[in-house]
Amino acid sequence: MGLDLSTLSKQIREMSQAAAGAAAATASRALALRAHYLEADGNEAHWAQAVDLSRPTAQWLLARPIEPIGTVRDLPPPPAAYALVATDGSQIDLDRHGSVSCYLLNIGQVFLRYGHQPTARLTSQPTLYYREEDLYLREGSRRVAIEGAYLSARRDVEEGVALAELADEYLTDDLPALALQDGTLIRWALAGAERFVQDFFLEPYLGYLEQLRRRSLPVASYISRPQSPEVMGMIRLMLCPDVDVAAGQGAVCAECSDIRAGREASCMVCQGLVDADILGAGLAEGQRGPIFCSMSRINLERYGPHLIHFFYLRVARELCRIEIPQWVAREPDLVNQVHTLVYDQAVRGDGYPVALARAHEQAIVRSADRRAFLRILEGSLYRAEAPASSSAKQASKQFPRS
Repeated sequence: MGLDLSTLSKQIREMSQAAAGAAAATASRALALRAHYLEADGNEAHWAQAVDLSRPTAQWLLARPIEPIGTVRDLPPPPAAYALVATDGSQIDLDRHGSVSCYLLNIGQVFLRYGHQPTARLTSQPTLYYREEDLYLREGSRRVAIEGAYLSARRDVEEGVALAELADEYLTDDLPALALQDGTLIRWALAGAERFVQDFFLEPYLGYLEQLRRRSLPVASYISRPQSPEVMGMIRLMLCPDVDVAAGQGAVCAECSDIRAGREASCMVCQGLVDADILGAGLAEGQRGPIFCSMSRINLERYGPHLIHFFYLRVARELCRIEIPQWVAREPDLVNQVHTLVYDQAVRGDGYPVALARAHEQAIVRSADRRAFLRILEGSLYRAEAPASSSAKQASKQFPRS
């Protein structure tokens, strides 16, 4: 039996009405909290200290202000000519029901140059991983499979390494330039991983950032429709009755004073809101907001001079998050370069950076490509007289009973 569309349409109408009501309530809360946030403009040092004090005990993510929190920067003038490189990746996951243990990463690579000698280079690089050392990480008797979040982390690392190689090959010092990635530069998936797992992924990843740092070539990442709550975390501290910077006291979430007093926690008004809800209203087209430092544990403990900072940028109706390493954030000229080049790319791409869109197109593994890959794989295993039997579950999906 198919969908009962008449029943479903009623549920959809109910959901739409609920969504409209929730949006209105969210907008009202965001407006009040934004006013509270702006009252702290000029008092960033105080709240930076509050963030430092609260980081060990706060049960939410935090951002540390680097610039005045009311900062609004207009779009810098774009250069007459510039160049950039971008990467994006996709994968065919390890299939434990398949004929052989392997996975594939495909990295889309793009070089674009604008100005009096415009040019473009679009390629992709597929790599098949099947060796024991490709499938597992080992430390002594410990063995950790590279799958799921760790496979995604490997793809992120390969994207970064490819980005640095592209920069070395194509970007010279005669033009303003940028190395651009999609998504976050913070490897959140590794936050709770064992140390040897973190080392395996982060050493080459931080190595690529260091390679770009030595060339003073700015690297940035672009996050569309961000849901980050780190600035909101700082606003929660502004509402917290336990925070007392003069006394060296941060948030004490385990024993919230409001809960002890029989009241709802003061910060509950922030529940469900994200940074964009607060910062978006203050930014006009092309403007960016203040720079913050992400206080995530893996960022603080593992990134060193590449500590990830971020700011928000208005591109049409969307507020995007731009992440940059600390060595970029500390150089106003490099920040301006990131600001204007990312915005120019987004305008050229109708709201999303054209270099990243082209890199995605090069990287994506479409259904036809996936089927062709599996046919080649099965045929090669057959000719090599290698064991090539899939699981019964897989066979039942491929050849269902009539």
